[in-house]
Amino acid sequence: MDLYLYEFEANSSLPRERLSRPLLEVKTCQRSFLLSWEELHLQNCRRSFRGVEAYEFLLRFASGLESEIKGETDVFGQLKTAIKTFTEEFPESDEQNLFSKIFEDTKEIRAQYLQGIGGNTYGALARRLLNPTPRSRVLTLGAGQISKSVAPYFADSRLTLFNRTNGRLNELKADLEKKGYHKITYTSDESELPALIDSADLILIATPAGSELDRVIAARLSQAPELDRPKVLHLGGQARELSHFETTKVSVLSLSDLFSIEKEQQHVREKQIHQAMDACRKRALLRSLSRSISIPHGWEDLALFT
Repeated sequence: MDLYLYEFEANSSLPRERLSRPLLEVKTCQRSFLLSWEELHLQNCRRSFRGVEAYEFLLRFASGLESEIKGETDVFGQLKTAIKTFTEEFPESDEQNLFSKIFEDTKEIRAQYLQGIGGNTYGALARRLLNPTPRSRVLTLGAGQISKSVAPYFADSRLTLFNRTNGRLNELKADLEKKGYHKITYTSDESELPALIDSADLILIATPAGSELDRVIAARLSQAPELDRPKVLHLGGQARELSHFETTKVSVLSLSDLFSIEKEQQHVREKQIHQAMDACRKRALLRSLSRSISIPHGWEDLALFT
């Protein structure tokens, strides 16, 4: 049985093929990918991996080593969410062993090589970029993994979380309250959105760039008086994807700005990251040689250890 991984551009519509086994779909703000146990004949993928290389990529991804912010932890949460959705949709699937190994290996590599790497979440970098105060009125839009990561870093301010649907908003509320964040305001009432935008000092957009919500926000910001314009950080796209905000005369920060901050810190962490990347490669090979996951290998793999 083989393992295949196909990577696509962020926000891509992932292709569908008729297969005898289900696919694991993962979507983030930087990439989308399919994990399959059958070979797919896809022409528009950015990269593809098979066997040991597919497992190694999955491990690098889960450890945050494929991200622009090296070692960031948000993608691990996104992967766990995708796997949870997969197992709920396909409860009879026998892939749980593979997922358990990925979780086990990711946690070990993070603990051994990436612990205390510093600034390795979107929330930490966003806080550094926006510098909120306890009096800052902060509006975060979206209730996905990024909002879950960002909210704790702004919870000491006057934070409101908006999402158009109650389901995910309630899940986010339950998760944050479980962690002790009880002073956040939550709403899914779209009639409140214009007033929330008008009164915000800081706006964090945690939804995909170019969405309908972007257009609503841009239209409202274009009406804001120059002295009352908020700081805006878009966590769903890079600068080149935010041209629709140019008419607002509001300077919209983006993932590009977060990545710039991260690069300033990069030289301090290069050794740790190199060791973690090497650990991912070796762990993937060890998993294949021990037959604890179903990925193809040959005698040439063994030679890498001699």
